[in-house]
Amino acid sequence: MAETEGNLQHYIPVSRASVKQRLFEELVEDEALAAELAKVSGLLEAIWHHRAHSMQEHLKRLYEQMDPDGASQPQMDGFEDFLEVFESALEQGNWEPVSDEEMQAALEGEDVFPISLHVRFDEFEQMRLYRLGEMLLLDERSSLFGMRKRQVEVQVYDRVIQLLQFREKEWFEAQRRLKHHPGDNTNGLHLRLFKTVPKLDLETIFPNTSPNMRTLDKVKIIVPLVGGLVTLGLKFGPVIAFALLGVGGGAQGSLSLSLLGGLLSALGTYILKTYMSYQKTREKYLSRVSKDLYFKGQANNSAVLNMVIDLSEEQEVKEALLAYTFLLTRRQQWTQASLDEAIEAWLSTTFGIEVDFEVDDALSKLDALGLLRREGGSLSVVDAAEALALLDAHWDGLYDY
Repeated sequence: MAETEGNLQHYIPVSRASVKQRLFEELVEDEALAAELAKVSGLLEAIWHHRAHSMQEHLKRLYEQMDPDGASQPQMDGFEDFLEVFESALEQGNWEPVSDEEMQAALEGEDVFPISLHVRFDEFEQMRLYRLGEMLLLDERSSLFGMRKRQVEVQVYDRVIQLLQFREKEWFEAQRRLKHHPGDNTNGLHLRLFKTVPKLDLETIFPNTSPNMRTLDKVKIIVPLVGGLVTLGLKFGPVIAFALLGVGGGAQGSLSLSLLGGLLSALGTYILKTYMSYQKTREKYLSRVSKDLYFKGQANNSAVLNMVIDLSEEQEVKEALLAYTFLLTRRQQWTQASLDEAIEAWLSTTFGIEVDFEVDDALSKLDALGLLRREGGSLSVVDAAEALALLDAHWDGLYDY
């Protein structure tokens, strides 16, 4: 492993359907058992979907009054209650908060976009970022002034959720920054979900930024200007000096003044050209950021809640199913440590992903459903037929009116 265990992600970046298919293909030889396991998986999915639906409805009720897309004026009275339930759902789905260190690294560096953005953080009443999963993607870069292309690896977050609440209009007025006030349509609590966001370009997902060009790009613009000024000074400096001093008589003085006017006009044109070059470069960067965000945006506001719950549900079922299938099909003396190691190795070999599998969480799920058996430090599970009966009874007991 390239990373230490503590730095690995808990998130399993493979779909539930893919995990099921490969599990049953590689670990189950008997067709009858595979059929029973498919039914066990179906019941696990139904039970967690029911639980997820309850949390989803609860979240929607809490968020409704803060939703900027709602019919009434957003109210933030229930923010703390919403945040507690929301972060609980994120934790179940293996989301993690973006740390101050990670945000600072993004502000100081750039990855895909050759531009830095200044984020006006003080304009937010509330601001939180959450990330899910990390991976490496290939990106094409230009070198030697665009004459050569090369492939580089870029570290990205699989998904990022942004939670924002802007300050009131009165705050912008008091700070004499009314031009930055985003308008009344930004009231309430804003939720945004993005995919494949480069770690060092996190600032590009913020709506209130000012572009800062890289030193290299500033040099590309400033150096030709300074070079032009030096060339003009060396070539025509004496003539300009004589013209200003009136040396050489009236006719020559008039000619020199005309030359001076022409040179100043040329210089002004060159400065204007340099400024237009800067603006063109700046617009190119902003256009690329805007286009990239268009394709990276996945959901806004209440739609984010749906995706968070769906992803959380997938993670929960994958963890429980992996643990149950390994304990059932591989007859050996299992301990929590050996099960954890075996599942992580299988995920690495089968899907090429390095994951810190949450074995304790997976086992607690099986234990709560009555599927797990513990004898000292040894682990086992009930057979598939008994598991189906237990899960069916659990399902039937969800409502007892």
